[in-house]
Amino acid sequence: MASDINSIVVASGLSVERGRVPILHDIDLTISKGEVVALMGPNGAGKSTLLTCLAGSLRPTSGGICFFGNAVRGSAAAKRQIGFVGHQTGLYGELTALENLMFTARMYGIKCPSERAQTLLAEAGLEPMAHRPVAQLSQGMRRRLAIARALIHEPLLVLLDEPFASLDADGSQWLEMLFRKWRTSERAVCFASHDAEQSHRLADRVVWLNTGRIATAERPMSVNAYPRKSA
Repeated sequence: MASDINSIVVASGLSVERGRVPILHDIDLTISKGEVVALMGPNGAGKSTLLTCLAGSLRPTSGGICFFGNAVRGSAAAKRQIGFVGHQTGLYGELTALENLMFTARMYGIKCPSERAQTLLAEAGLEPMAHRPVAQLSQGMRRRLAIARALIHEPLLVLLDEPFASLDADGSQWLEMLFRKWRTSERAVCFASHDAEQSHRLADRVVWLNTGRIATAERPMSVNAYPRKSA
């Protein structure tokens, strides 16, 4: 499996079957440092399944994934460098927004977990909701909180499934600001979306999936809308 020093994740010949139903077919995909990749395609194209595989949460039927130059997929060390938000937020409804972030920060052994959690709440515009149980938050607020939680350990690979779903204007503005920062960082980002205009505006590369296969890959004309740092 080929990899280089700039590759964050390399999927090679990745296939997934559920029962005897093929979901992904022979996917080859490399995402490098500072690159934002959008996954697009109709419902059932395999976008969510591919993200779950890249997150190390689903074992492929065949093929493999190389994380950070290491061919051992799903290792604890690799997972500590991944931030993933799927369709379900996975938040604890009975805990407050602050408690959810602090719990995750402690799991990752982050120093000063309260300080880190409060910083992310402020950045996500959720500071006024810090002590409110997650079950009482709107869907958009939960989505913001889930994204903040995925970033709490400053992962090198960020994977987001329909991250703008349910976000209001303020939440969308905050997330677009994050995309601008990611494109000038060492992080690699891969997100699934149905919004072609938004994907072409935010991503370096748009990968189209259809029936579990990569149909096309293109570099948007608007890729320079968020310029990178000069060398």
